[in-house]
Amino acid sequence: MGVRRIFCLVVLAAACALGQGQAFSFAVLSDIQSGTDTWQNALAEIRDRKVNPEPVFPPAELVLVVGDLRHGIKDMGPEAGEGHVFEGATPRPVFLPVVGNHEFDKEGEHFRYMRDVLLPALRGAVRRHETSCDYYYDHRNVRIIAVDGYTDLGKGGVINDKGREWVERVITETPPVIEHVFVAFHEPAFPRKRHVGDSFDQDRKRRDAFWRMLLAHRGRVRAVFVGHTHLYSRMRVLDPSGEAANDPKAFPDEAGGLWQINAAQAGIDGVSTIVQVRVAGEGVLFRALQAEKGAGKLFALADAWTWCAE
Repeated sequence: MGVRRIFCLVVLAAACALGQGQAFSFAVLSDIQSGTDTWQNALAEIRDRKVNPEPVFPPAELVLVVGDLRHGIKDMGPEAGEGHVFEGATPRPVFLPVVGNHEFDKEGEHFRYMRDVLLPALRGAVRRHETSCDYYYDHRNVRIIAVDGYTDLGKGGVINDKGREWVERVITETPPVIEHVFVAFHEPAFPRKRHVGDSFDQDRKRRDAFWRMLLAHRGRVRAVFVGHTHLYSRMRVLDPSGEAANDPKAFPDEAGGLWQINAAQAGIDGVSTIVQVRVAGEGVLFRALQAEKGAGKLFALADAWTWCAE
């Protein structure tokens, strides 16, 4: 292969990774629970972008929290006023909540706050119905679909047939201006190390049907965001029933598959994680930042990769 041909392939790969449109970014967190200092520290990093190597990620315009919000939940809604980490910040990101298993603690206090306060105040969110915590949100050329795996469309983190059908309908009805679809729910389809066998994988028939439905739309669907295990991981799965997908020690990267990205935690004991996504036209870059738990801890780049059309 000649030098000119190699140069052209490199240029094409870079263009696919970086995209040709105006870049924006969003952040993904999970499992805040009672870790207020760690949660605030993660938000401060999202605001200040102290870790921002090339290619630079612009300020996050969305913060997606994939479940177990608990004590951090009131930082996201209309009560988050004076003294909030993003007070006076421009832009102040839009917070997108997802139901987790701990939203049902204390007789559902946090679930009711999400359902009755956060989501009604979230301008632009299209709820499955007026009291549902299942919704989608369009921003620029991205659609994020949030699924509640505990109420109508699922039980115990397992998304049921009705949930699969609703998600597929939302995907197929996505207008052409939306280039990238991301799906978010709390319990992983392919858990690692913790909660193996009692996450979405406790019902493999439904899990596999859901994943194959997403694969049928991989021309639009870029990744699935989850949490629950408190441990960061990413994998690209083509065969949901395969050995690699169901081996808790394996992290497959299967061509033609879809990414499952576990955003770990930003409030529990251990390492705090922020997953960041940079979108520019058809280009999508991902990276993960991590820090020790607590206030004032410095984040560092832990992982980075790209999505590219196959």
